[in-house]
Amino acid sequence: MSDNMALPRWFWLVGAVFLLWGCAGIFAFYSQLTTPYDAMVASMGKLAADCIAAMPGWLWWVYGVAVWSGTLGSVALLLRRVWAQPLYLLSLIAVIVQFGYSFGVMKTHEIMGWHSAVFPAFILLMAVVELWFATSAKKKGWIG
Repeated sequence: MSDNMALPRWFWLVGAVFLLWGCAGIFAFYSQLTTPYDAMVASMGKLAADCIAAMPGWLWWVYGVAVWSGTLGSVALLLRRVWAQPLYLLSLIAVIVQFGYSFGVMKTHEIMGWHSAVFPAFILLMAVVELWFATSAKKKGWIG
């Protein structure tokens, strides 16, 4: 990687969008972790609050790894560091574990309906796109 290598302007825009996405994930993680059950019921309904309350402790750690590694991957991307790629990979793995457990074991879709899988599917897609983008940027010499 050459520090003087000209990058397309959209590289910075994509990196900024990824960083904002990661910050939104951290906010959601923190909010869900710290919001009292009664407040969750009032804001999102009993079924959603019950699903969140039923998450085992280890799954909260996985959730945290997913959002923090993705956000740090975005920081690394914007700093043009190669460690963006393994951070995004870690985030993708954590997202797969988190939602695999939520839908495969907890059967969230049976409790809340299949519409409850739409946003998790988008989160998974974003994790895949972030990893793809970092991999592509590495191959092009934009990060390294």
